[in-house]
Amino acid sequence: MHRTVTLLLLLMATLGATAQEIDPADLEGRIEYAYFTADANALRNLVGTMQNAVAKGEGNALADYQRGLAQYRLGQVLAAASDGAAATAFTNCTDSLSRAIDADKRSAEAYALQAACYDSLGAVKGWKAVVDVPLGTSRLEKAVKLAPANPRVVLIDALYDYERSRASGSDRQQACAKFAHAAKLFETTSETAPRVPSWGGADAYLYVGRCLREGGDVLGARNALERALIIAPDFAAARQELRNVVAPKS
Repeated sequence: MHRTVTLLLLLMATLGATAQEIDPADLEGRIEYAYFTADANALRNLVGTMQNAVAKGEGNALADYQRGLAQYRLGQVLAAASDGAAATAFTNCTDSLSRAIDADKRSAEAYALQAACYDSLGAVKGWKAVVDVPLGTSRLEKAVKLAPANPRVVLIDALYDYERSRASGSDRQQACAKFAHAAKLFETTSETAPRVPSWGGADAYLYVGRCLREGGDVLGARNALERALIIAPDFAAARQELRNVVAPKS
């Protein structure tokens, strides 16, 4: 409760700020903290702050990208809670990313994130997703072509494979290999100068841990999930996954 109140106070302090006055790295950090703690209200406030800035004509490609990220994270939190509002968040995400792509048609980051939003939208809409899924696939193909070694592109590509393997009951080996590759790429990029966007490392290790748990590698799963929690100590999903790991018998 204390953390939520503190975050909301910080958000209130920025309500009158322009997109240029909000530090992008700080903004991404707030988005990710709200996602890690599954704080839908904080994410809604962040989206509102960015929407106000864009409405005043203060937006740019990065601002639209980060607004899309906030909406994507909001959709994920709502979807996990089986909240029907998740579809609206994912739809808003695709719209924000369309503006970011219009501003920079070679942004692999924007194409990949929009693909994730389309795919997530398809998942919550079920049979109504006949348009969303192909759109997401085409955006992901574009992102992979532009930046095949971008860790977030690889992560989202892996998520595509993983979700489709769950739906069809097929082998998840390819998806799990991509998650492991994404995790290594995140480690490599973290050694360079800080940049935005930088999100995704904790997600990659979460899925590496989930893959290893599903494959029966308990110790490997624990190590990966603990790595996710080193990156994001407040990552509720990683903590829950760690509780799902059965301790090895002596």
